[in-house]
Order: sequence, then C-alpha cells, then structure tokens
Amino acid sequence: MTWWVIKVNRTYVINEEQAATIRMVFTLYSQGYGEKAIVNELSRLGRKDGHGNVSWSCTKISRILRNATYMGYVCYNKSKVNNYLEKKRINNLDETSFVYVKGNFEPIVSEALWHECERIRKSRIVNLRLPDGETRRKGIDSTKYLWVAKLRCRCGSSYRIFNWRKLKDGTPVFGYQCNMRTVNPTRSFVLEHNMTEQLSCDAISIPEWKLELMAKKIFEKVWGNQNKAILRACKMIESCQNGKAATRMSAAPIQSQIEKIKNAS
Repeated sequence: MTWWVIKVNRTYVINEEQAATIRMVFTLYSQGYGEKAIVNELSRLGRKDGHGNVSWSCTKISRILRNATYMGYVCYNKSKVNNYLEKKRINNLDETSFVYVKGNFEPIVSEALWHECERIRKSRIVNLRLPDGETRRKGIDSTKYLWVAKLRCRCGSSYRIFNWRKLKDGTPVFGYQCNMRTVNPTRSFVLEHNMTEQLSCDAISIPEWKLELMAKKIFEKVWGNQNKAILRACKMIESCQNGKAATRMSAAPIQSQIEKIKNAS
C-alpha cells in the first residue's frame, strides 16, 4: 500500500499519480479484460507497480482486485492460526468468512466498481472436488471450442477435447470426453471393487462429426425454412430504417448485404 497511498496519522492519504493505475486496473477488469490482458496493457503504457517499476504479473493484478482497502474498507479474517500449540498463521481461502469494516480513509475506487469486479472474478472461478473429497479452486479459462463450452455430461462434469484420429491428408478429427471419466476410474471398475465413495462416470467419448450432425438435424427440425426466416429478418431491418440521409449512408453496407442474401435465396 505504501506506493499507492501515503500513511499519515494512522490513516491513508491517496497518492493521486499512482492511484490512477489502480483505477485503471479495476476499470479494465470491469470491461472484460483478463488479468493477463491487463498486465500487457499496463506494461505497454509504462505504468509503474508498487515498487516503482514497470514489472507486472497476474499475481499483482489479482492482489489488487481482491484488496478491499481500495474501496475504503478494512478486511479482517483473511488469515487464521492453525492451532494453539503451533500458532502457525495460514491464509483463509474462504472469502465468505471475510469481515469488511468501513475505514476512515478516502477510497480509490467506488464500492460499486469494486463489487462488480468481485462478481466477475468469482464468476471466473470454479470449485473442483478431488477424488479424496478435498475442494480446490481453479480459474475458468474461456475456451475457443464451441462444444467444450456447451457440453455437459449427465454426471454434471464438463467435457475436454482430444485428437480422435487423423485423416489421410493430415486433417485432425477431434473427439470429446467427460472430464469426470478422464480423471477417475471407470464405472465398471468402481462397481467391481465395491468403491462406494469413489466418483465415476461411464459416459463414452463423442466424435465431433456426430455432434455437428446432431446439431444440423436439430436446427433443420426447429428452424424449418431458413430462406423464409432470412427474408423476414431482412424486412425487419428495412422497416427499422428511416428516411434520414445519414442513416441511409450508414446503412448502405448493410443494404448491399441484404440484397446479396435475397439474391442467394
């Protein structure tokens, strides 16, 4: 905190020059930037970190986003003693047990912005249950694969993508497998050895071509006549246009696309 604020008479006074970097971090995060993207942006702009250096990392960004002091609050119960004999201080990972108390110093960011960033941050974290029953937190990576994002197994687990095989021309063929089955024994093994407490799943792997085929058949059944729907959408776009010249100019590229769609239909 010593770089972003100055401690005077047992309270904090904002260092406006450096507090702008803190506000930038929260603003970028609320706009959808990830921690790595914020690191790259701050480095590109030459913004200094808490030690006065242009040296940023995802860990530093994460600490800033979790620090309630920036919204004018003091957070308690962030760590605890393991027992009365060892008295070893350990971090408390249960954020629901944190206690926030309003401080007597000026905040750097608003409470609304801080809580919005907290909501986004928590939405990007998932709790995983390990085979031994222990719970771990893991960040959620946004995937570029459609089926990884959409598929969910009947056991509740997500799916992972893997290389099913390769065609003669070298084109990869992908498949999807339940994560629960990947990291745990098979269902038959669990039943055979009477492992009642062991997590398992018996879902089989799915080739990507089969998913694409099923999706195609479903859309054909639900959508029906696609050309008719496209023409109706074109008419709706045309009905939204007014007679202003500026609007007609800005709508010219869209109008050309509409004509192409009509001709293709």
